[in-house]
Amino acid sequence: MRRVSLPDPALFDPVRFPGETEEEPWPPPAFDFDAPWLNDPQLGFERGPDGQIVFVRRCDAVRLVLDVETAHSALDLAPGSRDFRLLRLIPSALRLVEVVAPRDPVPPTLRGEPPPPPREHHLYAATTALVGALERDSGPASEAFMAALRRIPPGPQMFEMAAARCVTDGRLELERVARLARSLQRLARAHASVLAAHAEQPDYAGMERMVHATARVLLRDAGWSGDLLGLAVRQACPLSAVPRETAEALRRAAAAELEGQSSFAAVEALVQRQAQLRDRLVDLGLFWRRLAAAWASVHPETTDRREVDALCRNLIRRLQLKSLYAPP
Repeated sequence: MRRVSLPDPALFDPVRFPGETEEEPWPPPAFDFDAPWLNDPQLGFERGPDGQIVFVRRCDAVRLVLDVETAHSALDLAPGSRDFRLLRLIPSALRLVEVVAPRDPVPPTLRGEPPPPPREHHLYAATTALVGALERDSGPASEAFMAALRRIPPGPQMFEMAAARCVTDGRLELERVARLARSLQRLARAHASVLAAHAEQPDYAGMERMVHATARVLLRDAGWSGDLLGLAVRQACPLSAVPRETAEALRRAAAAELEGQSSFAAVEALVQRQAQLRDRLVDLGLFWRRLAAAWASVHPETTDRREVDALCRNLIRRLQLKSLYAPP
């Protein structure tokens, strides 16, 4: 499958955050809050189990659970202020790091830099999935290799360790088992890259919630409910789910490619297919990361309607890039 040519995401329909100025392009380099109560070194932000709640922890003993969309009220931050906008960046940052503390740098990926390589837990998950697929391969080499793998904990080096064990036990010749181990290692890393690209997708759910919340506010306001902006936001509500659904479809396709194999005779084709799906996820994230974070910075009741209008236009224009959302 040939990769479809897309416009340069850095130049395509530039996104401005609500309240962004030429003096300070957004996102800033660091989470440098102005409010003194947000600069305590013992304060940190974490994502809760449901993915929508931000935990604020103090002194490793007290946890205050806050909904990030209303947290500014509890933390006494004015809507639209710099600290408000920094707070609204935190859910997007928590998709890329485990904890955000005051003065921490904003993750480079959120500032437009390329995504990092897969982390160890992605490789662990990929090798675990690959071992499950390998169990369904009935070839003699696979059976011997599986016998060795069952005695080795999952991890980045498990295939090399299993190959060494097979050679030591004398069940397979070195050249044959080394070739199999190298192929499986490449496949595991290719699938880990897909898992990493999916984990680092923008906060689509947060963007969707804010689009819907803005539409509800405009519908309540008689001055805007029948306006073109009100119509545009209402139309954007169902469309805002497209990037999230596309990312999920790409992840499921990558897993299905692995799980549906009954033989690993053509590993290189599988590696290439995983790389194609990973590239599509990376493209999707590049086009939506800044826009998703910008929507999260909207306060439905106070954000300038011209800025909401611009974000609606950004959303609609990105949805016109049909190749981003083609079925896997």
